[in-house]
Amino acid sequence: MSRGQVFWTTLLVLAVIANKIAVVNAKYQSRVLFVEMQELRAERDRADMEWGRLQLELATRGSLGRVTRIANERLKMRVPEAEQIVVVH
Repeated sequence: MSRGQVFWTTLLVLAVIANKIAVVNAKYQSRVLFVEMQELRAERDRADMEWGRLQLELATRGSLGRVTRIANERLKMRVPEAEQIVVVH
């Protein structure tokens, strides 16, 4: 084998090795990013559930205020004073 052939063969082998290292690194990075993406999706799902719960709570509190207002206005109802409350055992 001539010196030129040895040079090109060595260069080609080094290029193949570098390519394999790059592929392994790319797969590793892909797995790391996939795990991070899954964690972020789970966090997003938890935030969505919390948002839904808060929206429901807001709607419930709003309707309670509406009921209280209607009871005061239409039915002339009011919250009893402390001395008017009788506890039955």
